[in-house]
Amino acid sequence: MTTTAPTAPTQPGGIVGWSARPRGDVVAAVMGLTTCLLPFLVPAGPANTAAADVGIVLSIVLAVLWVARAHLPIKLPYLVGVGGLILGGAFAAFVSAAPLGVGLVLAQDVLLLAWSASLALGRHNPAIVGAVTMAWCRTAAIYSGVMAIAYLVGINALTGVSAKDGVRASYTFGDPNLAGNYLVVSLFLMAACRHPRSPGVRRIAYVLVLMAIGFTGSNGAMLTLLVGLVFAFAVTRYRRQGAVAGVATLAIAALVGGLMAGFVMPRVDLGQIRERAAGSVPLLRDSFGRSANSSGERATIVREGTSLFLEGDAAGFGPARTKATLAATQAPYVKEAHNDYLATLLERGLIGAIGLLLLGVAVFVRCLRLVVGNLPKAYAELVPRPWLLAVIGPVMATAGGFYEVLHFRHLWTWLGLVAALVLAMHDQREESS
Repeated sequence: MTTTAPTAPTQPGGIVGWSARPRGDVVAAVMGLTTCLLPFLVPAGPANTAAADVGIVLSIVLAVLWVARAHLPIKLPYLVGVGGLILGGAFAAFVSAAPLGVGLVLAQDVLLLAWSASLALGRHNPAIVGAVTMAWCRTAAIYSGVMAIAYLVGINALTGVSAKDGVRASYTFGDPNLAGNYLVVSLFLMAACRHPRSPGVRRIAYVLVLMAIGFTGSNGAMLTLLVGLVFAFAVTRYRRQGAVAGVATLAIAALVGGLMAGFVMPRVDLGQIRERAAGSVPLLRDSFGRSANSSGERATIVREGTSLFLEGDAAGFGPARTKATLAATQAPYVKEAHNDYLATLLERGLIGAIGLLLLGVAVFVRCLRLVVGNLPKAYAELVPRPWLLAVIGPVMATAGGFYEVLHFRHLWTWLGLVAALVLAMHDQREESS
């Protein structure tokens, strides 16, 4: 005869295990509100803090109190990879006698890991996943609509258009590329959650987000959008028609990309196209028209960074120390790495690079589980197409080649959601076995 363990008491609409609070969805509500604040990064506070950071800290504190009260198991899904990044950064800072200010970067690593772990507690309560996904989807749609109108009307104080970036909109992110990346991720999240629920309203929301992405003039956002669409089509075919269809789609996309790169692009005069773009409408001028300069700058940064690494001792120069190190070595072009892979190798050494690799493996495995597995019913109602949530993985991996995305707050919000869903799938298998 088998017996089942008693379940923790619940309240209607409340959090499991918080029986002392009839209105126990405090954690979910605060996390949802924090998600709404993710786009509002300017004006920035001390050390580039933002309003969302207050919500992140409060969410972590409330999550710890909830875990302690309900005696819930603690899971840190990305601890090994992030631990390697922190260890590599700390060791590099010690060896290179870096300023104490680099400790702030390591503290950010810890904070973002704790934020994702707090979101992963959604495995115990679908309300957390529901609050965060709904807040994100609604915020992205409304935010995009307001910003698109503001851009068309010419309210530069709201759209963040400045002389530095020409007519490119940075909105309330302070950087057009960061804004574009957030909106691309939001687009796939909306598709995964099918939110807004009404198909007609959802299509309008897609259009608004696409318009807002376009107004950023971010070439990187356009590239990652294309990458995401290819993977979205592939995994959708896999879910509907099987592995052969999915793999064939990726193979065809790779073949077309190879043909474009090997045969078509060498015969296209990109310089002439850029010149035409530079002399056309202002948005094309400040985006595609300047792509040659951006590519040249990034190539120079990679060359200087590679030389800097080869001349070093593989220990790293300390977090956020690339620009200062290049300046100290009198490099001809002094800039930050603008590349997560190069920045990690330079600033956190081989230890940090191994940590980044382990983090990538952990993310890949979880995304793969979302593609091939099925969510419990309560979560499937919130995220009907989780395989599209997994598409954000290659989007961010691609973006990491020309941005430093590891400290993007929306990246770690997405990672927390992915962890919560995968852990919920694991719990369902455990219960059925």
